[in-house]
Amino acid sequence: MNDPSPRRTYLDVDDRRRQLLDAAVDVMVDDGVSALSLRTVAQRAGVAHRVVSYAFGSKAELVSALLQRESELLTRRLWAEPLAPLPLAEAVAAALRTFMAELRRDRVRHERLAELTAMARASAALAGAARAEAEAIRAEIERLVDAWATARGARPTVPTATLVAVVHAAAEGLAAWWLATDDDAHVDDVIDVLTSGLAGLERP
Repeated sequence: MNDPSPRRTYLDVDDRRRQLLDAAVDVMVDDGVSALSLRTVAQRAGVAHRVVSYAFGSKAELVSALLQRESELLTRRLWAEPLAPLPLAEAVAAALRTFMAELRRDRVRHERLAELTAMARASAALAGAARAEAEAIRAEIERLVDAWATARGARPTVPTATLVAVVHAAAEGLAAWWLATDDDAHVDDVIDVLTSGLAGLERP
């Protein structure tokens, strides 16, 4: 008696989208953001093109879903470490060093996400996804700042929203500079200079 034919695996919509987003990450990391398409994702996932079209509808929807998922995952990793209850400049400097350690750990993925974000910002169809990414990062930083203030028993002398924007800008600038230069020799000095302006910006 012959062995029965293997059964095809059917996934619900959420599981299928997760599978396809995993395949999209592989395409993005291995071949670059420009290689992303419904067809290349289908090929990487080993499914028919129509499966990806059904799950996402368009490349714009695929990219938007990918940007949302990847930015959420990487934001949680990059900003997972609480701000130590140190003076503000020291606390932010320590956070930026942790941020850089995480950036180094998975450089290519971060590089590709930055490229994907830049592409989204330049696209009318994807600009909303890029804005949502930035808002999610700011919300995570604000959570850390609030926790720092509670642990430290202090408040910043500038509005919290301003401090959050400063930390966000410092991290974005630091990441862009390092990805462009690979200048590990100056990372600590750059962080110290970036955060020196925060000295004294707290009150009991």
